[in-house]
Amino acid sequence: MNNKQYITTITYIILLRLLDLGLTFIHTPRLRYEWNPIVSVFGYSWMGMLITQILVVSLIIAVMSFYFFKKPLTNLPNDLSFIDYVYYYFHNQKRSAGKKWLKYNRITINRILAYNGFILMTMAISISYLAIINNLMIIYAVKSYSSFIVQYGNFFYISVLIFMAISSFVLFFILEYKSYKNNPVYVYIDN
Repeated sequence: MNNKQYITTITYIILLRLLDLGLTFIHTPRLRYEWNPIVSVFGYSWMGMLITQILVVSLIIAVMSFYFFKKPLTNLPNDLSFIDYVYYYFHNQKRSAGKKWLKYNRITINRILAYNGFILMTMAISISYLAIINNLMIIYAVKSYSSFIVQYGNFFYISVLIFMAISSFVLFFILEYKSYKNNPVYVYIDN
């Protein structure tokens, strides 16, 4: 089942990225009005932007695999609160009174990669939607949107990206904790 979901998600992300690139080409074939930092800051051409997109999507796909192919953990304590569950996820033990630094080993690295795989996946999808909506609004010359972006664009985009990132961080643990509470045997954490 995870293999099918993984392939479907890869396909979905690639299609979203292609749609964004196609709409970008329609909107600004010479990339003069592109707001992507790859172009606006680094001055990349289409070739540089395409190569960067391929590399970034490849990295997302690779890290996403850690999320989709986690091994179930069957020995979780059944009395963990949400905060304790988050702590247990990274430390593999219940929270103690003193602060504890994360010790890196194979287990914690795989858990961090699974966590980051989820975040990269949700961020790639969210950013693609944001870029597609932005391009469509500009292509169809929606005046209220254009004037809003001219006035508040940088603040708006940064705020939305921060909101999406925080939502991704929290959503991962909400989904994992819900699975843990419903049936601890099926919580997917590499062990």
